[in-house]
Amino acid sequence: MTAFVLDASVTAAWLLPDEANEHTRRLYALMRRDEVEPQAPNLWQWECANIIANGVRRGRIPQAAVEGLWSVLEAVRHRVELHEMAPPQHKASLAIAMDSGLSSYDAGYLWLARSLNLPLATFDKKLAEAATQSGIRLLDLSTL
Repeated sequence: MTAFVLDASVTAAWLLPDEANEHTRRLYALMRRDEVEPQAPNLWQWECANIIANGVRRGRIPQAAVEGLWSVLEAVRHRVELHEMAPPQHKASLAIAMDSGLSSYDAGYLWLARSLNLPLATFDKKLAEAATQSGIRLLDLSTL
C-alpha cells in the first residue's frame, strides 16, 4: 500500500471543482477504498477549511455548497493519519522555512515527509521544488 504525505493543495482538487483532474479523482477513489495511506500534519485540517472559506470569498464556491464540501472533507479526514506537531517539530519546521523560503505551514509538510521518509503529494510548485532540493521524493499521481 502506498503511504505518502498529503498536502492541502492536492486536497483542493476535491473541494474546488475546477481543480480536479483524472489523477486526483483516481487518488480520491483509492483513498475511499483505503488502498493508500495518506499522512498529514494536523495543520492540514486548517488549510483545507481555509480553501473552502477562500473559495466562497472569491466566488469559486457558492455558499450553499459549503455543507456538502465539508462532508467531502470529513470523509477524506477519516482516511488521513494526522500527526500532531509538538514545539520541537514546530521549531524544526521553522528552520526548514527559513532555509527554503517556504511558509512555516508548507515547511510542516516537508518536515513530516522527511521524518516519515515518505513521498510528498503536492501541487504547490514552491513546495515541490523545496522537497526535490532537500531529497524528498514527490508522489507522481499518474502512477497510482
